[in-house]
Amino acid sequence: MRPKPFLTYFILCAIPLLFFAGLNYWNGVRTLDSTLSTIAQDDLNSFTGAVDELLKEREQDILGFAIKGVVQDLLLKKNEIDPASNYEQMMDARMRLKTAGDFSGYFQSLTLFTNDRKPLCFQKGPSEWTFVSLDPANLPQPDQQVWGSPGNTSSERLGSTPGTLIYSAPINDGKTGTNLGAVVGVLDLQRVFATAARSLKSRSGKVVVTDTSTGKTIYGSGTLPDSTYQTASAPIPGSGVTAAVARQRSDFTSSAHRWGIAGLMIALLMAAAAAWLLERHVNKRSRGMARVSEDLSAIAKGELDRRIILQSSDDARVIADNINVVTEQLREKIRREQESRQLESFVRFSAMLTHDLKNAIEGLSLTVSNMEHHFDNPQFRTDAMKGLTGATDKLKALVARLARPVTSLSGEHKRPAKVDLVPMLQRVITMHAEPARSKHKIVMRLAQSVFAHVDAARIQEVMENLVINALEAMEKGGTLTIEAGYTPGGAPTFSVGDTGNGMSRTFIETRLYRPFSTTKKTGIGLGLYTCREVIQASAGTIDVESVEGAGTTFRVVLPSIPHDRRN
Repeated sequence: MRPKPFLTYFILCAIPLLFFAGLNYWNGVRTLDSTLSTIAQDDLNSFTGAVDELLKEREQDILGFAIKGVVQDLLLKKNEIDPASNYEQMMDARMRLKTAGDFSGYFQSLTLFTNDRKPLCFQKGPSEWTFVSLDPANLPQPDQQVWGSPGNTSSERLGSTPGTLIYSAPINDGKTGTNLGAVVGVLDLQRVFATAARSLKSRSGKVVVTDTSTGKTIYGSGTLPDSTYQTASAPIPGSGVTAAVARQRSDFTSSAHRWGIAGLMIALLMAAAAAWLLERHVNKRSRGMARVSEDLSAIAKGELDRRIILQSSDDARVIADNINVVTEQLREKIRREQESRQLESFVRFSAMLTHDLKNAIEGLSLTVSNMEHHFDNPQFRTDAMKGLTGATDKLKALVARLARPVTSLSGEHKRPAKVDLVPMLQRVITMHAEPARSKHKIVMRLAQSVFAHVDAARIQEVMENLVINALEAMEKGGTLTIEAGYTPGGAPTFSVGDTGNGMSRTFIETRLYRPFSTTKKTGIGLGLYTCREVIQASAGTIDVESVEGAGTTFRVVLPSIPHDRRN
């Protein structure tokens, strides 16, 4: 007994094969009438073609007889033949006419007429020629047009008896061209049809020829075939008859059934062979596929160094080779991505440090540049000392960040605490804005205290970035406006405004907060990007209002109660 997989494969293969075999069986039976009709029509065309060819040959027989020399000589010497008085001369005439040919195979009779339109002699069947004076008979007359026809032509007409055709041809003197008489032949169409029917390739059909006017059967079984036959019929021009050719249906239906059953049996055999081959192939392939599945599971779990090794004859070798290639490409891609991430981290870390160093150095630069003019001012020295102390603390913080690059790059924040924003703003103003007071007007609208729940160090970096950007936006001088307070909803907020050149709406929407995107001649484009990231990590918002040629204002709103919405 075959195992279960064989039966499954056999059923899967047999269903489509039996479907197509059954469809072919049904289509063969369904198209039987169309096929039979075509075959019957081909038989009819073959039969009518043979009849037409035979009629042309019989016409040539009459024309050939009319130009025979013995026939013309007989008509020239018609007055010398007297059956009653000159028997020997009559017998000689018979013998000479016999050499002109025997037409009894197709013609019922053949009659010679003299130029005075009187019958001279005739032949019926295979008998000898009979002269009219010895056997007067009611013979068919030639057509009237033959008496004036100058050439070797013929005419035909239907005979008085169904199934006959009468040919008439003039007999002219070959030397002078004068009319000597005429010949009239009565053609038996039954003999023509019998000969034409023998030319058909198939003997299983029927041929029935009927008279068109009377419906009388001229040739065939006597009745038209019944419904067990497929029939094709057509009239035969010039003969006054209609021919019908029929083929028996049973000859073809039995053949269609035999071929249909044979097709079903072949489909079953093919299904069995295919199932056997599939079972053998799957059994051979399953071992290799099991090995591939095992190694592939290990690769999926992270063992990317594993390779699938199979024999060259194994069908799964191609799959294994492709998996090995993909695994190798994956290992290479992971290696490149690791290198790319390391390089990207280094670039980002360097850019952030560069930006923070730039802000610290600019604060120191402003303080140092103003010492020469304001060193004698005690208040300036006090503010300068505070600025230098803040810058030093900031540089120390940068050095500390260099000592822990992983924490710096990860963007981790200290736990937020309750912080007063006003002192922070005042320190930023002292460090960055006060040294530039000689060039800019500084307007401060600060509440007595504004408390927010944030990371103080990161928020001070935001304030420094916004103030430095505002000062740099006013190259020829202007007004720096710094405000701090609460929104109508009670949220702490501060803003930094300038009267610089402003920004276009397109720049704000597409490039303002994009890293490494800046409108300055110097800078790396990380300031506002860092500001937005810090504000969003603090669960706050940052908005901008800018008018080209009038200035820009950044407004920051921070949480006033504990929030921790950072990832």
